[in-house]
Amino acid sequence: SRTPAIINSLVSTTNYGTFNFTDQYFEREIGPGQTLSPAPTFDVVIDLTVVTNNIVFTLLTARNSVGNLCSGASDFLSFTTGLALPPNVPTRAPTGAPTRTPVPTPDPEFTDCEIQPIVDCDVTNGGGLLGCDNIVRPATTRCLTGGAPRELEFIYRGGDCASSTTSQTFECNGDANLNQVWITVISENQNILWNRITTRGTFMDLRGVDASASVTISTVVNGRVGTEIQSMVFATNCTETSDLNLLDTFGALELVEFTTVDSNNFAVANAAFANVEITYAAQLQSGTSLPANVIVANSVGGANDNLVPDSYFGPFDANPLGPKDTLEFAKENYVLNLLDGSALVGYSFELDVFARNLPPNQLNGCNGTSTQEITVG
Repeated sequence: SRTPAIINSLVSTTNYGTFNFTDQYFEREIGPGQTLSPAPTFDVVIDLTVVTNNIVFTLLTARNSVGNLCSGASDFLSFTTGLALPPNVPTRAPTGAPTRTPVPTPDPEFTDCEIQPIVDCDVTNGGGLLGCDNIVRPATTRCLTGGAPRELEFIYRGGDCASSTTSQTFECNGDANLNQVWITVISENQNILWNRITTRGTFMDLRGVDASASVTISTVVNGRVGTEIQSMVFATNCTETSDLNLLDTFGALELVEFTTVDSNNFAVANAAFANVEITYAAQLQSGTSLPANVIVANSVGGANDNLVPDSYFGPFDANPLGPKDTLEFAKENYVLNLLDGSALVGYSFELDVFARNLPPNQLNGCNGTSTQEITVG
């Protein structure tokens, strides 16, 4: 690129720990063709009496003068110490790559592993109408379609009756401000819409809604319903009298989504937030049976104006990976605000996985990259 880059972060990850050079190089500008001077260095002590697979991987994030973000990663460096080479190490000719044959069980001495990183994205609210490729801002913030909505969604925030922001006149008694409570929601027609332990910030997806809902919030004692601390009855139909508006609060609950059916009989979700869950994982590539020993994985993700790097080292539960195994590194949760415009910056996620063959070919390996982007419409 011909555009200078301004460093945001610089982090090296190794099997001996993480070395963060951000403070040393933050806001340093790098022009085209330039290198960092002085170069980042670190010292480690390697025990040569122990066989060790050493790894070094460096991730840099930066921006240009107008704020556009970029990132770059070094080549994955891996070397083994404390291991004497056996006398029968095969010598490969420098010309011509090894030939693979489509046999069910490849020769592990001459075949490299094949790894498939996974960045899985799921929107857990919106009744299945919101997806990572279909996150849209609400068409309306007030439910006025008449009759009962197909679905209502609340978040347990905690609060008392007096702090309610809805204009609706409703029954309310008590105060619920505990981080964990038991919430029971029953519709006017006696449909049980919710009945479980609920932690602060939980999205409560209520289906089977009719004209009104009765809410009881209680303490939790030994995993069961304890003492009632708040009770409410409020209208849940989409009329002017009910006046259901996104972000209205009813005691400890905040209304964050309503789903209605339009004139073409299509369901339409109007959500204040998208609750996005990102899962970083890895599998063998489809069609391969050669196991792989995962050494390290690196991710970078988040809002495009605040990408955050992370690294994952073994030992891992599912390692080495077989054809039916899935290795999960981490789950991350992002609550996208679809009302204030902050989610319009977009979100990006990347996972790089580095693995090695099993003995006797452990010096050879494989790596892969997976990405996921979210654009809010």
